[in-house]
Amino acid sequence: MTHVTISAIMAGLVAALVMMAGPARAERPAAPAQPDQGRGFGKLPWQSWMDPAIARPRPTPQRRDRIVYAFDRPSRGLLTVDRELSRLCRQGRFNQLINLHYRAFGPDEKPWGVAYGRMAVNLFDPTRRRDEGLVYFFRGQETSNCTVYTARQDDLRGFYIGP
Repeated sequence: MTHVTISAIMAGLVAALVMMAGPARAERPAAPAQPDQGRGFGKLPWQSWMDPAIARPRPTPQRRDRIVYAFDRPSRGLLTVDRELSRLCRQGRFNQLINLHYRAFGPDEKPWGVAYGRMAVNLFDPTRRRDEGLVYFFRGQETSNCTVYTARQDDLRGFYIGP
């Protein structure tokens, strides 16, 4: 067989297949029309293109840092070191929930992180070492040199800055 006859046979086969497929496509019935619900049931209650196994993105947390104490003298004279709580802070078992969410300042000092023993405000304390009458001051919480200082809340009332 020559090259010309093979091409002619192939062209004939393709033409025959196209003619056979044409009527088959035309004989298919049209899709039935959907009844008009009219009651709002036509919409899905969720976005169907989102995979339900994937959690929706959470909104960006909004928080306002707040200065709660301003000391008129160096704060180390007002606060006492608690060695046991400092050890727990280094182990991650006595920390602020949000570092530096509440702050305290002394003159020419870097900010201290503050947490309250009463109602455990901004305090992570799974071992329940807190005292309700104390205020806890954190220096270097996210380091291996975390130090916790304490002071009685009644002694600090003069330095408190209200909302």
